Amino acid sequence: MSFYHYVETQHGELQVLVQTQSLGQSTEVWKLSTNVQMEIWQKAVITFSSNQTFQVVIRGQLPADSKPSEVLAIDDLSFSLGCLTVPENGVPTPSVCPPSWFACSSGECIEESKVCDFTPHCPHGEDEAKCPSKCDFEGDSCGWYELTLGDGFDWVRGSSAEVPPDYYGRPPPLDHSNNSTDGHFMFIMKNSSSLHPRAVLRGPWFKQSASGCTMTFWHYNSGISVGAADMYLRINGVPNNTVIWRTLYDQGPRWHQVTVQLGRITRPFQIALAKISLAVFDGVSALDDITFKNCSMPPAVAECPVHTHFHCRQSKACVENLQLCDLVDDCGDGSDEEGCSPELQCNFEHGLCSWKQEQSGGDVFDWTRIQGPTPSFHTGPWKDHTLGTSYGHYLYIESSAPQEFKDTAVLLSRVFQPTHQRGKDPPKSWQHCVFRFHYHMFGSHVFCLAVYLRTTATGRGHMLWVRYGNQGNLWHRKTLYLNSARPFQILIEGTVGDDFNGDIAIDDLSFLNCVPYEGELPKPNTTTPTVTPPASTVQPHSCPDGQFVCGAQGECIPNNKVCDFRQDCSDGSDELDCVKELCDFEGGDTCGWKSVDTTLVPIHTFRWSPEQGESIHDGEQYHRPINDHTLGSPQGWYMCADSSNGGYGQTTDLQTPVISSTGPQCTLVFWYHMSGFTVGSLQVLLKNGNVTQEVWSQTGNQGNKWRRGEVFLGLSSTFQVVFRVKRGISYMGDVVIDDVSFQHCSPPLPLEQLCTSEQYACANGHCIPQDNLCDFINHCGDNSDEDSYICQGFGMRCSFEFDLCSWRQCQEDDFDWLIKAGSTPTVGTGPSSDHTLRDPSGHYLYLESSFPQAAGDTARVAGPLLSHKSRECKMRFYLHMSGDSIGTLSVFRKSRGRPHLLLNLTGDQGNYWQMREIHLSHSEDFQVIFEGKVGRSPKGDICLDDITFAPGCLLASSPEVENNTPPPPAGSCPPGFLRCENGRCFTPGQSCDFTDDCGDGTDEKDCGTSCSFENGRCGWKSSLADNFDWKLGTGSVRSIRPPYDHTLMDENGHFIYLEATPVGLKGDKAHIRSSVWKESSAICKLSFWYFISHKASGTIRLFIKAENNLWEVWNKTGHQGNKWNRAAIPLRKLRDFQVIFEGVRTMDVSGGAALDDLEFIDCAPNAVEPAACPAITDFVCRSGHCIQSHLVCDNKADCADGSDETNCTHILGLPGACNFNMDENQWEKACQLSQNTDDDFDWRIGRQSETPGAGPPADHSPDGGGNFLYIHSATQREGDVAKVTTGSPFPASIGLCRLRFWFYMHGSDRMGTLKIYTVGPSGTSLLMWATTGNHGNQWTYANVILSNPAPFKVAFQAEAGGDVWTDIALDDISFTADCMEEGPLTPQPLTCAVDQFSCLYSFQCIPESWRCDAEPDCADRSDEEFCPTVVPGTLPPQGGCPVGYFQCLNDLCLPSILRCDGVPDCPDGEDEYSCPLMQCELGELVCEGLPACIPLQKRCDHTADCLPFHSDESSCHDCPPLYCLNQGSCFVKTHGPVCMCHSGWTGNRCHVREKPTLSTPSPTPEDTQLVSVYVGIGIGLLLLVAGVIVCALAVYAKKCQSRKANLMDYGVMDNPAFDNRAEPSTLHERPGCCSGVDPSKSGGRGLSISVYPWRRELEQASTWKDAKLSFANPLYNYPPDANSTDWRSSEA
Repeated sequence: MSFYHYVETQHGELQVLVQTQSLGQSTEVWKLSTNVQMEIWQKAVITFSSNQTFQVVIRGQLPADSKPSEVLAIDDLSFSLGCLTVPENGVPTPSVCPPSWFACSSGECIEESKVCDFTPHCPHGEDEAKCPSKCDFEGDSCGWYELTLGDGFDWVRGSSAEVPPDYYGRPPPLDHSNNSTDGHFMFIMKNSSSLHPRAVLRGPWFKQSASGCTMTFWHYNSGISVGAADMYLRINGVPNNTVIWRTLYDQGPRWHQVTVQLGRITRPFQIALAKISLAVFDGVSALDDITFKNCSMPPAVAECPVHTHFHCRQSKACVENLQLCDLVDDCGDGSDEEGCSPELQCNFEHGLCSWKQEQSGGDVFDWTRIQGPTPSFHTGPWKDHTLGTSYGHYLYIESSAPQEFKDTAVLLSRVFQPTHQRGKDPPKSWQHCVFRFHYHMFGSHVFCLAVYLRTTATGRGHMLWVRYGNQGNLWHRKTLYLNSARPFQILIEGTVGDDFNGDIAIDDLSFLNCVPYEGELPKPNTTTPTVTPPASTVQPHSCPDGQFVCGAQGECIPNNKVCDFRQDCSDGSDELDCVKELCDFEGGDTCGWKSVDTTLVPIHTFRWSPEQGESIHDGEQYHRPINDHTLGSPQGWYMCADSSNGGYGQTTDLQTPVISSTGPQCTLVFWYHMSGFTVGSLQVLLKNGNVTQEVWSQTGNQGNKWRRGEVFLGLSSTFQVVFRVKRGISYMGDVVIDDVSFQHCSPPLPLEQLCTSEQYACANGHCIPQDNLCDFINHCGDNSDEDSYICQGFGMRCSFEFDLCSWRQCQEDDFDWLIKAGSTPTVGTGPSSDHTLRDPSGHYLYLESSFPQAAGDTARVAGPLLSHKSRECKMRFYLHMSGDSIGTLSVFRKSRGRPHLLLNLTGDQGNYWQMREIHLSHSEDFQVIFEGKVGRSPKGDICLDDITFAPGCLLASSPEVENNTPPPPAGSCPPGFLRCENGRCFTPGQSCDFTDDCGDGTDEKDCGTSCSFENGRCGWKSSLADNFDWKLGTGSVRSIRPPYDHTLMDENGHFIYLEATPVGLKGDKAHIRSSVWKESSAICKLSFWYFISHKASGTIRLFIKAENNLWEVWNKTGHQGNKWNRAAIPLRKLRDFQVIFEGVRTMDVSGGAALDDLEFIDCAPNAVEPAACPAITDFVCRSGHCIQSHLVCDNKADCADGSDETNCTHILGLPGACNFNMDENQWEKACQLSQNTDDDFDWRIGRQSETPGAGPPADHSPDGGGNFLYIHSATQREGDVAKVTTGSPFPASIGLCRLRFWFYMHGSDRMGTLKIYTVGPSGTSLLMWATTGNHGNQWTYANVILSNPAPFKVAFQAEAGGDVWTDIALDDISFTADCMEEGPLTPQPLTCAVDQFSCLYSFQCIPESWRCDAEPDCADRSDEEFCPTVVPGTLPPQGGCPVGYFQCLNDLCLPSILRCDGVPDCPDGEDEYSCPLMQCELGELVCEGLPACIPLQKRCDHTADCLPFHSDESSCHDCPPLYCLNQGSCFVKTHGPVCMCHSGWTGNRCHVREKPTLSTPSPTPEDTQLVSVYVGIGIGLLLLVAGVIVCALAVYAKKCQSRKANLMDYGVMDNPAFDNRAEPSTLHERPGCCSGVDPSKSGGRGLSISVYPWRRELEQASTWKDAKLSFANPLYNYPPDANSTDWRSSEA
C-alpha cells in the first residue's frame, strides 16, 4: 500500500495496522513519530504479507492539548495488484494450507520454496505477485523498498513533477516506460544535509534463478555532483554482498540500459541498489523498467527425448545432454551434475585441476587465478561463473603492464585419446567428445580468445574457435565438438589488447564423452624431408637438369615455366608453390604471399598478418576497416600491417615467390585501405635478384574507404612483387590490402597458324594486334614491336625521357609543364615511376600544383601540327591523376586558333597509370593541346607519359607551330647555305665536324665545342629532364663551388658547376650535352679540367652517345683535392655522336663539382692521314674519304669524285629497283613491281605530266629524257589510293635494308600523301615513311630504312589530293645490297695474323713485337696504350744452379743472359716472369734489380752490375744454344755474344720485326708484306741499323693475344706528363701470357650509370657493365642482354 501523509504537529502519531478477521487481532506494521514537524507531503510504501484475509487500518492520533492549527492528513492511498480483495458478499474460506505453505486464491497450496522463483504456480500467479519479473513502477513499487526510509536521503517512487527542482540544472527526466511526465520511476529524494547519507533500494527476495538469468534495467544518473551507484547481490547465508554493477559520476541527461548477469543462484537472493552522497548531492539518480529474463527453472515433465535430453530425478525437468557435468546445476536438484568425473571438470575453486600453464616457451605470460573483480575498472568480470559471487574463483589474463599488445597466455588441458579409431564405428551424435567452457570478454580493448587442438607436444595446432573484441559484461557459454584421429590436447590462448581495458576470463571448463590418455604427445618431426623434390615418395624421373619434375608421371617442363601463371604440368604442380592469380585472403589463406616468419621474430614486431574486421577492438575502427573488400563484412579476411606493433619507421614486406615470367599485358591490381591520423606508407616494389625498384607508392591518410591500386608489370622475368609498409609515428593507422590479383599475366603461347593481316608478327613467332605496336610496352616479349626501326611510322611518339620531343610549351598560360623522374615533389601525390621504364629513373610530364601555383592556374603544352590529310588518326597517352582535390586535365584540338574540347577529366582518377585514346580528324590542319588546371589542394599533381600517334597521323607540310629556333642570319648565301659571321657561307653538313669552314668558328660555335666558358656555354645544352642543372658561374670562397676557375685562375673566371638547390636529393642528376658531331679522327681526344673537393661535391661522368649506343668512358667521385685536375679521354674514330657530361649529387642539398676548359684535340678527320673509316661497312671513295655504305649507288654523288655512283649494275637487279626508262607496257615486269588490285586506281609511267602545273616536267635523270612513275590525280576523287608493290620479297631485316628514291610533289597546297610500307607474308603493312604537302618544284631525295621481322615486300602508296594539280611522281628507286642479306648483319672486323696486333680503332695490323715499344705504329696510337710495366708471373725457387744461371721450374739451368731478354726460354716461359718491361738500345740488357738498361760497355767487364742473376757477366765466352732466332748467326765479341740478323729482323736475339724506314707509308691491311723493301740492303747497313734503331721488348706472339679494349675501361692519368697515355681501369692477367686487357672483367664495384635518358639503371649490380638488363629501353632499342662489349662490336 502507498499513500501520502502530511504532518503539522509535534505530538501526534500516525499508525498503519493489519487486522485479521479470523483472529480478530490487530498488528502494527508501520508507525510515524511526529517528533519532528514536517510540513510537506511525504510518501509511504508498506508491504503486507499474510496467510489470512486481512484489513488495513490507518490510525491518526492528536493529543488533547494540541493546538487548532495542528494537522495530520493522508491522501492518494492505493494498493498494488498483489493485494486481492475479498468479495463483499462472499464469506472467506478459511485457509487449509499447512504452515509455511502458500495459499493461492483458488485455495490451492504450494510450497514456500516455489514462491518468488520466477515461475507462477498459482492459477492466477499470486505466488509471484509481490516479486514480479517485470516492474515499471507505474502501479506500485513491485516490492522494491527503501531500506532506511526517513533519513533524508531515500529512494522514492514518483513522477517527473515530484523530482525536487532545487538540485538539477535542466528539466527533470521523463519516465522511461511511457516517456511522459505522468509515468513513475524510482528516484533519490534528498532532504537532509547529513555528511554521509545513504540510500539503499532493495528488491524482493527470490528463491533461485536459472543459469541464463539476467536482469535488465534503465538507469538515469546525471548532475554536477550526482555521485556513484552500486548494485549488489545479497544471497541468503552468504555474509558479504557481491557487487554486480557500478556507475560513476555524471552519465549525461538520458536513460541508460544496463544488463546484469545473475546466472544460476541456488539460494534465496535479493538485489540492492545503493546510492552514496557526501552531502553535496546535486543531480538526479533514477531507476525504471526492471526486467528479469530467463530466470525460471525448467518445468517438470512426465518424460524426455531419450537420446538428446536428461530427465532430472527430483525436479523431473528435462535438460540437454550437453548440459550434463558442465558444473552448472541445470536441473535444480543437482542430479545433472552427479556421477561426473572430476578430472574432466574444473571450476578453479581449488586450483587448476588437470589444466597446466604453457611452460615450453609457447607464450609470454600465464593465466591468473582470482576471486572477485579484476584489478582494472571497466574490464573483466565482477564475479565468477560457478558461484556467481565474489567468493568464486576463475582464470583471467591481466592486460595491464608489464604485458604488451598481442602478448599471449596459453592454458593446456590434459591429453585425451583419439575421438575415433580405425576399425571402430564412429561415435553416435550424442556421444561426441565435447568441450564446454564459459568466457568473459569485457573491456574497450579486449583483443582475442582462441581455442586450439594439437596432436604434438609443441606448437598451437589447429584452431577450433576464436572470438575478438568486447563481448559485453557477461559470461558466455561455448560448446566445441572435438575430432581427432590421434591423441590430442586442448589449448586456450588469451591475447592482450592494445590497452589495459582488455582482461579476458574463463571459468567452468568441462569435457563430456572424452577419454583421458595416459601417455604424452609426440614431439614434432624436426627432420621432415624437403618438399621438393619428394624423392622418397615418387618414382625415379628422367628429367634433365634445368627442368621441373611434374607430379604426373614422366612429365618434365623447363624451369622457366614454373610460376608463370599457366599450368604447364597436366596436374598443375608447377603452380602449386607459387602466388595465386587472385587472392581474397578468405580463411586466412595468403595464396603464396610470404611475410616474415613469425617464429623468427619477436611477438611485437611490425608485420603483415591475415586479419578479420571482427577482430577489431574498440577505437581501432577509426584506422582499420571493419568490412573487408571481398565480402563487405566483418567476417571477411584481408592482409593487415597492424601499427599497434613496432616503432616509427619500421618496415615489413609481403612478397611473392619468384615469378618466372609474365605476359605483355600483365597488371597487378589490388585494393588498399589507409586510414588514420598517423598512417605511414605503402609501396609496391619489384625485386630482381639484389635489385629492388619502387613502382607504386601511397603515403598518409587516404580516408576510411577502400581504394584501387594498379601497377603495370608487362613482360618481366625472374622477379618478385613486394608490398612494403612503413609504420607511421603512432599506432593510429594500419595499412590493409585485399583482393590482390595478377591480370592477364600468363605469357603468350606461340601460335600454330600464321598471323592475320590485322596482327603484327613478332620476331619470336608471337602474334599481337597491330594496335599494340610502338606503344612503349613490350608485347612481343623480344621487344620487336618496340624496335626503333619498326616504329619509324610512329614518328611523333614521345616518352619524355630527355626532352619534350615535338611538343612545345604554350606562352599564353600561367606556368609550364615539367619533366620529372621518380615521384613528384609533393608527398602523397603522383606516381612512383614513369610508365615507359616503370622505374624511378624514367621520366614523365607533370603539372606541379603546389606553391607558387594557385587554384585555377593553367599550363598548356601543344603537339606538332597535324595534317588534315590524316586518316584513321588517333592519339594514345597515359595519365596519372591522384591526390586530394586534384584539378582538371583537358585535351583540345586547336585549328586556326579555335580550340575544341576532346576530353575533360576532373578529380581523383586513381593512383595508377591509365591509358586514354582519342580519335583525331579535322578538315583543316590542327594541333593537340593538353591543358592542366590546378585544383583546390596542393596534393594533386597531374602527370602524362608515353604519348603516341597512330601511323595514320601525318605531319602538316608547312608547320605553323611556334618555333623557338631563331632563323639563320640573312645574307647573300645561296639557298641551302648558312651565313658565317664574317660573311662567308657554309652548308649545314659542314657544321659540327671539328673543321672551321667559316674561318671564324661560326659553323662550330653552337655545337658544344672546346670551351673556356668565359663567353658562355659554347653550345653545351642542358637536359630538360633533369631535377637541377649545370650552372655557369664564377669562383667563390664562401659558397660550395670552386674558389677560382682554371682558365684565369682567379675569382672572375667562369666555369660550369652543379648547382645546389633547396630540395636537392642525393642521386639527383644533371646533364650537359654537345650537338651531334659528324665524325672524328682516329686520334681525337677530349681534354678537360675538373674540380671535386670535400666542399664542391658530386660525381662527374662522361658518356659517349652514338645513334643506337651509349657508353661511359670516364668518371670521378669523392674528394680529389682542393685543386683543378686534368683529364684527357681518347674519343677515337666516331661518327654521329654526342658527348654528355653527367653530374650526380652525392649528398642531399649539395653540389659544386665543376668543369672548365673543355678542349677537343686533333679531332678533325683530316688532322691525320686516314687509315680507316668509322665503320667497317663504309665505302672508301677514290679520294680516300669515307661515306656510309647506304649512300652508294643512290643516284646522288656523295663522293667528291663521284666514285660512289660507278659500278652500280648489281643494285639495279634487286626487285623494285628501277629508273623506269622503258616502254610503258614493260615497266612492271622489268622493275619487278606489280599494281595492287585492292586500291582505287593505278600508277603509270610517262616522260612528263599530263596536267600543266602538276607533276614534274622531266624525269630525274641528268638529261631529263627518261620516264618516271606517277599517279594522275585529275580524274580521281580526293582520298583515292594507288598502290604498287615489289614482286619478290626481301628477307627479314631490321635496320639494315635501305630504300632510296626520288619523289616529286608540287602543284597544289591540297597535295595528297605518299607512304612507304613493308608488307609481311600475312599482308600486315608496317608504315616506314610518309609525307604530304607541297615539296617545291624539284625532285626530292628520300632514304628510308626498311624493317620487318618477317620476309617482306615494299609498297608505294599514293593518295590523290583535293584538286587536279596533285600528281605524285617517283623515279630512280634503288635498294642497298644489304636488303638481300637476312639481318641484322654484324660486320666482321679485320682479322690479323697470329703474330700481329690489331689496332683498336683503325683497321690496321702491325707486328706484335712493335706493340709497347714507345713508338706509335697504329694510326690511332692504340699500340702504345694499356702497356704493362712488369711481365706477370712469380719467380720460381732458385738455389739449384751456379752463379750466372737461372733455374726453371723443371730445374733446367739457363745462362742468366737469357733472363728478361723478351724471349721465353724455360718450357713455361718463367725466365721472363716479373721482368720489367723497358725499352733498351740494341746491345743493352734489361736488368731487373735496378731496374735499368745495362750499357754494352758494361757487359763482361768482370763486374756484376745486374743482380741477382749477374746476367751482364753471363756467357761472355760462348753463345748459348738457340741464342739467335729467325736464322740469325751468333758471334762472341768483347762484350759477349752478338747476333747477326737476317733481313727484316732486329733485336739482341733477332726476335723483333724490323720497322720500315721513315719514308715508308703506314702499312695498310692490303699491304703488310714488307720483305721486298729490304732485299738490296747490305750487311754493313744492317749493322748500322742495329746500332741506331730503338728496339722494343717483344711479347711472344704465340702466347699473347690482345683483345679489343672497351671504351668504358678507360681511366685517365691526371698527371699532365701522361696526357697522351690512357690506362685501363683493370688489367685481367692470364697465367703464362702477357698482360692483356679484358674489357669484360672489372676488379671493383663500378659506379652505376645513369640510365636516363638512355638506358635502365641497375644500381645494385656488382658492376654495371656485367648487369643484365631485365627491360630494354624502347627509346634506343637495346637488347636485353646487351653489355659494353656487344655494343662496341657493332661500332667497330
